[in-house]
Amino acid sequence: MKVYAYGEAFSSLRPKERVWGVSLSDRILTLSSLVSYAKATNLCNRFLHRGEDDALCTKTVKDFVERTGTRFDAEYDKASEAILRANKIDDATGIPDKSSPVIKKAKDAAVHTADRDKVAEVARLYNEKREGTARIPEHLMETLPEGKPEQCVYVYVDDVLVKHQKECRGPAHKRDTRFISNTVISIQHGDKRFDITAKDMDQAFKRLMAFLLANNLAGRQLVFITDGATEIKEHVGRFFAFMPYTLYLDWHHLQKKCYQQLSSALKCGKAMRDDKDRIERELYGILWAGNVKGALEYISAIGQKYIKSQDALDKLTTYIERKSEHIPCYAIRKGLGLHNSSNPVEKANDLLVAQRQKGKGMAWSVEGSHALATITVAERNAERYDMLIGKAPRFAFAA
Repeated sequence: MKVYAYGEAFSSLRPKERVWGVSLSDRILTLSSLVSYAKATNLCNRFLHRGEDDALCTKTVKDFVERTGTRFDAEYDKASEAILRANKIDDATGIPDKSSPVIKKAKDAAVHTADRDKVAEVARLYNEKREGTARIPEHLMETLPEGKPEQCVYVYVDDVLVKHQKECRGPAHKRDTRFISNTVISIQHGDKRFDITAKDMDQAFKRLMAFLLANNLAGRQLVFITDGATEIKEHVGRFFAFMPYTLYLDWHHLQKKCYQQLSSALKCGKAMRDDKDRIERELYGILWAGNVKGALEYISAIGQKYIKSQDALDKLTTYIERKSEHIPCYAIRKGLGLHNSSNPVEKANDLLVAQRQKGKGMAWSVEGSHALATITVAERNAERYDMLIGKAPRFAFAA
């Protein structure tokens, strides 16, 4: 990586600012969120023309970044708790008081649904080219999805894991296989977006609630699209039980789960490869149409000559049964131009955590990982510089 690729981080600085001031701090944060602390330190010293006597050291840069990220995290907590208290919501549990104005606003919220005739037309065109269980069932045409995307607030939730750093190093110590979890939430309303990162699901959902309240979105229809994790479902139910919301299983996670279990369940020798591919294709088609009952019947009817592990097939059946209430008709949603994927949070995971913290050989402390993720999310939401000079988080969509 060429050193001059990061010259832009220093190009706008006046001579004095290259040595002192907030601008230098901001550039250090920029570099540290892009490359390792060692590289960031080296780049700072080269651009500032610092020799051995007055050079920054890697530990100084690392400590500054972690200290700043920890401060940002505390400021996000302070701001979100103040918003929750102002709306009579318990800042410890995130649950509103009975007298909270948010409850009345949620009850009066308009729930928008797709046009019934348009849904029927999409289903008719889809079914014309398909047969049997791959067709959209009649009852799903009566279950209307949300209206236009701009009428709803889409919320995508996921956890991203990075390697945990050993407490101490040496040949006598076993390899540390633990991971650090960062919860990431991506919020989209129309063409605007806002990202949240936190140490755990509780903290992330409190910040999500605070953001919705701060932007007058608490009365809007919420659509959650997730990977189906039980913990996410429980938190959505706990924090948003009084609001109109729907929860959908992301199509790619459903497809991935089917692929993994079928790979374990079905014979995949040379003679069976075509049959295995056909079974996968047909099952995907049935689930894409939202026909959960048809998918379960299809799995139970797979011939014994194709099966390698009945246990893996039973696990797939159990998984589909458990997630059935959150499996929509993906075909209708696609035909209406609605969201089927949690790609926004996957992209946010990559930008906020994975790109910087999942390099080969990298391991992190809990404080270091969360601090760096918090700094990156503040930059992505266009509020890092303001927070660096002491302003409170805006909790607003980036301009």
